[in-house]
Amino acid sequence: MAYRRAYTLIELIIVIAIIVMLVGIAIPVSANYINERQLYNAATQVQQDLLLAQNLAITHSTTDKFKVTFSPSTNSYTVVTSEDSTKIITRKFSSSLSFTVSFPGGGNVINFDNQGIPHPGGESVITISNTSSTKVVTVTISTIGRVKIDWETK
Repeated sequence: MAYRRAYTLIELIIVIAIIVMLVGIAIPVSANYINERQLYNAATQVQQDLLLAQNLAITHSTTDKFKVTFSPSTNSYTVVTSEDSTKIITRKFSSSLSFTVSFPGGGNVINFDNQGIPHPGGESVITISNTSSTKVVTVTISTIGRVKIDWETK
C-alpha cells in the first residue's frame, strides 16, 4: 500500500509567512523606485524642452521669440513662440511632484537668443522635488546656455 505525501500545515504556514515578508519588503522598495523614476523623468523632460526652445531660437535665428514659461502654482510649464503666442508644448507635472524656479531678476520666464544664450542672463535653476521633499533634482541653465541635471542628496 502506497502512501501519498502531502504538505503539513506547518510547512504551508512557513511558506505563506515567507511570501508575506517578501511582499512587505518589495512594496516600499518599488514605491520608492517609482517615485524616483517619476522625478528623474520630469527633470529630463524639462531639460529636453529647454533644449528644444534653445535649438528653435538658434535654428530660426531669432532673439527672444521662443520662451519657456514656468507656472509653479499650476505645477506646469509651457514652451511658447512669442511671435504669435502659439503654445508649442504644455506640460503638467504629476501631483506627486512640485517645482520652484530661481531666475536672475526674478520672474518665471526664460528666453533664448539666436546663439542659444538664456535671458535673463545668469544662472537659472529649476528645482523639482517629490511632495515629501525627500528626493530633489535641479535643472540648471548656465550663463552660456548649458542645461544640466543635478541630484541633491538629502
